[in-house]
Amino acid sequence: MLEFEQIVRTVYWIILGLLAITIAARFLYFVKTREKRVLISEETSVFKYFRYATILTLPIFVYGFVAFVFVLQKGNMFAPNWMKNCLLTFLALFVITEIFYNFLMVQHKTNRILNIVFCAITGTIGVYLINLYQTAKIYPAKHESVTIELPIEGKWIASGAGATRLTNHHDRVTSQKYAVDLSKIGINGKLFTGEGLKKEESNTYGAEITSPVNGHVVWVVDTLPDSPIRERDKLAGNHIVIKFQDSLYVALAHLQPNSIPHSIGDKVVIGEYIGTAGMSGNTDFCHLHIHIQDRPEYDIEKGQAYPLRFKKFNRKRFGFWKTVENEFLLSNDIVEK
Repeated sequence: MLEFEQIVRTVYWIILGLLAITIAARFLYFVKTREKRVLISEETSVFKYFRYATILTLPIFVYGFVAFVFVLQKGNMFAPNWMKNCLLTFLALFVITEIFYNFLMVQHKTNRILNIVFCAITGTIGVYLINLYQTAKIYPAKHESVTIELPIEGKWIASGAGATRLTNHHDRVTSQKYAVDLSKIGINGKLFTGEGLKKEESNTYGAEITSPVNGHVVWVVDTLPDSPIRERDKLAGNHIVIKFQDSLYVALAHLQPNSIPHSIGDKVVIGEYIGTAGMSGNTDFCHLHIHIQDRPEYDIEKGQAYPLRFKKFNRKRFGFWKTVENEFLLSNDIVEK
């Protein structure tokens, strides 16, 4: 995992560096040309409308870029929180300064041509990225979804969630279409300690999992080893299935061996300990897998999944915490009860 984190950090440094250079260069150019600049309202040429267009497209471009990085790029789950905040700060500064510069313009042919090109590029990319984000946010309505409690304590991040393959790798499997994968963020602000190569170095490994519903245990597998398994009938690893309505079952997978204290027929209540996060089944890193299905057994071939939402919780998507209720998750959403 350390290798992935280093790659993400490097990309962030490059983006932050480019933004810093751009902001500094634009400031120096503004100082150099301040005597030649005039208010946009004083421009008699039709080119002033492209300046207005640029002022409008800049926020669109930045919003689309932020959505692309924070939601659509799964690698962003490895980015340190301070780097995310720096990126948001630099982008805000970039927008503010560029809008200011466009209100005070240089009446020069080259500047006008570059402005038109800049406006066209940022506008096109911004609209495209926002459209991707809006597509990723498509999710069945609340009355069509099943709402349960978060089965975790502390801060966790969604490594796969949503209703489209833009943010959820489960989308291609009908029985797990709306499944959510969650990994725990430790007190060090990361998903792991050390190099993150050993399961014990994952902050998720050993985390207690609680029941997200009131119901009865209808299926338990608790004896598989904590190592990746690719066999079709063991993809879930150690897991527990709880029936909580006449035809609804919640499955929680990839638990540690011998960590599930319940047997078939046991009654469980919301918040009750039901197992410990592990690394069993089809997984390359420690995480909790959860989905709602239509049958007691974990059947990847025949099962049908239902849209999944969580009751009241705190969510951080774009660098800011927000209390939400009866909401679904997207990749890179950070959550806590």
